[in-house]
Amino acid sequence: MRNYNQCESGLIYNEFSIILIQTFTSAGIEIPLTPETNFFIKKDDDGHFDDQLFTHSDKVINRYRLKGFDICIDIDGNTPARLWGHVHVRAAVFFNKTVEISYRIIVSPTGRINGTKFCQTDIPFNTDQLIAVAGIVQHVEHWVYNNKKKGQEIDGSLKVVSISNLHIDEESHVHTTTVKIKGVTFDEVQRRYRYFFDKQKQKDLGKSKEFKEFEYGWHNYIFLDIWESIGHDGRIRFDRMREDQVIEHIEQCHKAELVGLMSLYPEEWPYRMDSSFEDICGKNIAIDTDDLVLANENMSLVIGTYGNRGKEAPTDWKKHLARRDRYHVSWPEYLVLVEILLAKKHTINYVLNKYIFNSRQAIKDNSHPESKDGQQGFTIINDKILDMIEQNARLSISLSDVILQLDSVRYLRYMSHKHMYHETSRRLRIDADEQQLKDITERVDKSLTNANNIADLKEANSTKNILLFISIASLFGVLLEGDGEAPVFSMISKEFGVFTAVVLVIITSIGIYFSMKIMIRVIIHYLRIKHSRRKSQ
Repeated sequence: MRNYNQCESGLIYNEFSIILIQTFTSAGIEIPLTPETNFFIKKDDDGHFDDQLFTHSDKVINRYRLKGFDICIDIDGNTPARLWGHVHVRAAVFFNKTVEISYRIIVSPTGRINGTKFCQTDIPFNTDQLIAVAGIVQHVEHWVYNNKKKGQEIDGSLKVVSISNLHIDEESHVHTTTVKIKGVTFDEVQRRYRYFFDKQKQKDLGKSKEFKEFEYGWHNYIFLDIWESIGHDGRIRFDRMREDQVIEHIEQCHKAELVGLMSLYPEEWPYRMDSSFEDICGKNIAIDTDDLVLANENMSLVIGTYGNRGKEAPTDWKKHLARRDRYHVSWPEYLVLVEILLAKKHTINYVLNKYIFNSRQAIKDNSHPESKDGQQGFTIINDKILDMIEQNARLSISLSDVILQLDSVRYLRYMSHKHMYHETSRRLRIDADEQQLKDITERVDKSLTNANNIADLKEANSTKNILLFISIASLFGVLLEGDGEAPVFSMISKEFGVFTAVVLVIITSIGIYFSMKIMIRVIIHYLRIKHSRRKSQ
């Protein structure tokens, strides 16, 4: 198949914002606001639209400004380029459980906006160069031949990233002076910033593996904001077109290029199918003619030309957009909606994985390969399973409360924001995540209940064996009643002979031996339960 009505020339990005959002959830989140860390972290009560978006007064998001760092990215490939400057860092904390740290690469021609230092590039970026920078937190699909390994590599790097002016060390301790940065990657920077908030690892030091808290990795999301200065390579001149014509041209004639951008596939975008546009990018979420907003599970793309309307428009958008030094993006309200949806999505997946982790621990922590009870060498302690069922139930209740509070669409003040919230949620496939969580919880609960029933049956079997032992012992006592002789055996020996009586005595003795063995195993089993409970307290 071939593409139709697609431009041979690509888009040019003169000014843009790349917001790299790192989301993680942990039971050990702490906000280290102390006099010693005041130079590194401060409450951010300015620079956001939270209070204006919602009708309720409850604070859903607590925001903080963190000390950033400098970056330099050298891009090779067909057209070498360089980006350098200062990365601003912000944190949004939801219910002291979920944290979103955003690393903000804001590019302007001079690297400054209203006196604040940001980033700049040596040449206007094309789509391949934009992918290389946006993809520093994701794997970029770029095939190269590695001469050293004598083989193909899918994630062939297009860039060299250098970090400097960093104030957080490998132990996530902050310093007023800069720290050593030799060999520090962007992934390492993210790890350090995470554990500045997440103290669970410190709390788990010295604990054995089975008693450490569940830890879930972080999720990276890219928020791309292309400013109204977007250009076009070749003969087409956007500066001679109306704002709505620019957006229409991009949406209709650059589908293949946008598919390449939103799938992080550089240099190959001329070969991308324009018919895949809706699958990869989705429909335009914006309801304005001069805006293009696309979203998928890995990236959101905002292209707005409304800043070119001029003063004759009802709103002087140029005046508003001049404050990007404060808000960092063209649509700060949409960034807030994306942050809330990412927190919701990550919380659901965190609970899903913790639910499975708890359930596996219920089996794993209480299974003993040395047992010989016929259940594939495992003994399951049903008290622990009941504890896990209770933990999972509490986890589900806690999740429901968080989801209700994060489902902010009920409190959004403006109808256009509600529409964008719903459409972005659909593109992030949050409904599918919720359904998967529901299916897994039902399946796991059923499995735990079945395991608990098996444990009950085992305990019933143990009780039956004890009763059998008592019965045999009682029977043996009856058989041995008498003054110095066993009347029953005397009778048998008279009737059938001494040999038969001796055989019966041996059989009875063997029965008593095995009954005693079962009794000892039950006692050991009980002591293990007591020891396990005492150790976990």
